[in-house]
Amino acid sequence: MTEQLLSATTTAIDVPTLLARLGYAPATEGGIRLRGCHNPDGSLRWVWPTTLRQPLFLEFYNAASPKAQLFSALVRLVFACRLQGLFFKKLPGQFAATGQQAWPVGDFALFTGTPGPNRKAVCCYDAAPGQRVFAKLPLGAAAAQKVAAEAHNLDHLAECGFTSFGLPRILGYEASHLLQSSVKPVGAQRATHFGEAHARCLTELLHATEVRQPLIASTCWQTIGEQITALEELPETRIPFGLRSKLRHLRQAIDPLHQLSFAFAHGDFTPWNCWLGADGLAIYDLEMAQPEASLLYDLFHFETQQALLVTRLPAASIRERVLAVAATYFSEVPATDVAVAWQLYLLHQVSTGALLYHAQPDWHLQISWLLNGWNALLTQELAASVEHRQLAIYDLLDYVQLLPQPGVVLKPRATNAYYPAPTSDLDLLLTRPDTLAGVEFMQRFSLVQLATVRKAAHMVSVDCLFQDGSLLSVDLLHQLHRKTLRLLDAPAVLAQAELAVAGVPVPSLLHDFTYTWLFYWLNQSDLPLTHLRHFQQQRPEAQEAMLAHLNEAYGISFNNIACASVYQPAKAALLHYALRQQPANHRLARKRRGLRYLLSTAADFVRPGGLVITFSGVDGAGKSTVIEHVKERLEKKWRKRVVVIRHRPSVLPILSAWKYGKEGAEARSVQNLPRQGQNFSLSSSLVRFGYYYLDYVVGQVVIWLKHTRRGHVVLYDRYYFDFINDGRRSNINLPARFTQALYAFVSKPKLNFFLYADPQEILRRKQELSASTITQLTQQYKSLFGELGARYRRSRYVPIENQDLDTTLNLIGRYIQQEI
Repeated sequence: MTEQLLSATTTAIDVPTLLARLGYAPATEGGIRLRGCHNPDGSLRWVWPTTLRQPLFLEFYNAASPKAQLFSALVRLVFACRLQGLFFKKLPGQFAATGQQAWPVGDFALFTGTPGPNRKAVCCYDAAPGQRVFAKLPLGAAAAQKVAAEAHNLDHLAECGFTSFGLPRILGYEASHLLQSSVKPVGAQRATHFGEAHARCLTELLHATEVRQPLIASTCWQTIGEQITALEELPETRIPFGLRSKLRHLRQAIDPLHQLSFAFAHGDFTPWNCWLGADGLAIYDLEMAQPEASLLYDLFHFETQQALLVTRLPAASIRERVLAVAATYFSEVPATDVAVAWQLYLLHQVSTGALLYHAQPDWHLQISWLLNGWNALLTQELAASVEHRQLAIYDLLDYVQLLPQPGVVLKPRATNAYYPAPTSDLDLLLTRPDTLAGVEFMQRFSLVQLATVRKAAHMVSVDCLFQDGSLLSVDLLHQLHRKTLRLLDAPAVLAQAELAVAGVPVPSLLHDFTYTWLFYWLNQSDLPLTHLRHFQQQRPEAQEAMLAHLNEAYGISFNNIACASVYQPAKAALLHYALRQQPANHRLARKRRGLRYLLSTAADFVRPGGLVITFSGVDGAGKSTVIEHVKERLEKKWRKRVVVIRHRPSVLPILSAWKYGKEGAEARSVQNLPRQGQNFSLSSSLVRFGYYYLDYVVGQVVIWLKHTRRGHVVLYDRYYFDFINDGRRSNINLPARFTQALYAFVSKPKLNFFLYADPQEILRRKQELSASTITQLTQQYKSLFGELGARYRRSRYVPIENQDLDTTLNLIGRYIQQEI
């Protein structure tokens, strides 16, 4: 009989076969009719005879939340008014008792079970006044094992004579069913918060069954290891790779020689598996009980399940609450033991649940809640040992895989998308609603220090700075557009996605190549070498198919992939024409996209822009080396476009260019040593300074339009401060007060660093100035930076003694991080 209901481990239920388990068979006349209540997905949840006068099926319902309590009250009102027929329709068919079963007696209610390998139907009926019975009916081999385990656990606990909590009595057990008494006391209620009664129950179990031993000697530790290994070795699974990897990371972070207490645990100790009455706690559903669970396992499970499935708390709040409850009711347990026990609970619960859901073909919404919640809780535990950027990638890719329409990783070039290059961004294609949800996911990620959102017509970019200083830039696209042109149909790319390493959805090879090629050609550039090598490594017939598609779709032919990777303006013109002829790119559509593009560009124009940083110092102080390293870090770590400018905006050419030409003037500038000019004339100095000052005034607008407002970082190798303290370097001889006063009309960069060093060290590097001149200039710059820092509070003027390069770079990096 059990094997006939294996299909019932999914959402489909064979009602006649299930009724046969209760001793009923289909009848053409007479017998009973049934009513039912359905789940949101349309599957049947509860079944009861039409003659039932009380909503007995509410015995299966966890009416703990306000919404659930309201539903329960409304159902009771419906039954009290005898209006069941208006709200609960009759099910087809009628059934007559066969006499083959001594139960149920009279009316009953039947819960069809939660889908999964452990699915069981539960029948509730009154055997006599005041004697309510629950019959568990396993619907598969795995469920039968769980029911047998529960019968064994109830027998074992009954022999122990516990006094702080109540248990069901076994009224009958066979392989096909388990009959047990109701354990609900009169006036009992669900307790959604862990309290004194729960603590007394767990304390009695702990004292009666406690064993203290090294983790490595416990059954729990061995089980965790076996389950994590089993998860990692699954050839194909819907359980996300990031979650499985984090389980391995966390187990490796725990000392297996740590001494900890282990004891009997209910295993599924939740508000919906216990009643709180006047005489204390009553517990039931012990099929998941563990003879040797880690310390406080039931406490952790009680709080975590309630938080993940009912109150939907964030991971940080769950962790904080769990540890606070443990400290309140088990203050005698060392905090180190509680912390290790919490991690063991997560390892066991998550690995157990993941294996269970792997074997379950149909997933309900709560499974996604649990997987995402477990992921976030594991991230909290790994924050101290794993780079936050990597944890964010784990969680984000897991999250998009668990969406109803999984997202697609665009331009995937890493062997495993979960481990991109340290400086790589993530490009994800999602549906439009999922794009917005993805932005919210990144903003709420527990380890994010700052998340900057940039919206465009077809995508949203999120730049994340994490608490450990690592960064990740994520582009969430919902359309594959460039300005007015649609490159590919996004729904088609999503629908035809393929699974790559670690189960990551990626575009089909043809979509991948086409999108990558169009992306770079429409940006008037060649395909980068990494992309070229990836496509050249494909099978010859696949490469031929790619080239044939370019010819068919755009009328452009190439001999090989290498030729196609090189941007060619003439063929690019043909490409633009071919794209405009596509039905999706008709004139009206192009105008509509063009308007959206202009609006998003205008919005981007008024958003906070980039950053201007200046570096000052005498020659030999190490400016060039520092600027080079800062530029590299900004580009690779911070993913910023960096522009280096020498001394001034250079909108106007240097003065000598008017006489010698641009190239000749630059050559003379390189050959001449600084501070060697012979101009001592006030009028000549005013002309020279006025010319360069005009360059600063006009140039600051140009720099803002070209770079700052577009989010670029501008690094100045020297700045206006040289005109104040070291005018001789520019062949200018003017009072410092005059040039300093005019600084009021010059752009004030956010960060200004003056690098200095010991004069002898500077002379060792460059012998261009005397020791006395170096000392004098250093003092003047320090004094100037002090004055400017006091006057212009929105900018920072920072003198740094550049003795050790790493120390200097770390200090500069902290200032930049605060601004970015």
